[in-house]
Amino acid sequence: MAEVDLDTKLARRAKKSSSSGKKRRSEKKRGLPAIVVFWLVAPFGVAGIGLPVVIDVQWVWLTAFAIALQIWMLLINDRKGFIRSREMRRAYEARRHFSILETIILFLLIMADMLAAAYALLMAAAP
Repeated sequence: MAEVDLDTKLARRAKKSSSSGKKRRSEKKRGLPAIVVFWLVAPFGVAGIGLPVVIDVQWVWLTAFAIALQIWMLLINDRKGFIRSREMRRAYEARRHFSILETIILFLLIMADMLAAAYALLMAAAP
């Protein structure tokens, strides 16, 4: 009977060690690095500045979308970051948050988008 108990203990221990080597779904790192998110969002801000002023006022919807997208990305950056993980960031891993320069650039793009939208709408309404 002692042999059976020993065998079952060894079997449980082997099962535990083999399953603990796998990462659980919640522990996997998900998301994009902050630099990739910045370079995906910033062109929308630049396009939102230029298109309504240069081409036509009908592109104001792109400016509104760019403003909403930039504000949403800044909120995600401030609250959680872009790569979700319970572990501390390692030196070789990508950044999870925007740098201060990237944050300033996004704020300036938001203000320039608002100014461009207002200018385009005022010029379209002027006789």
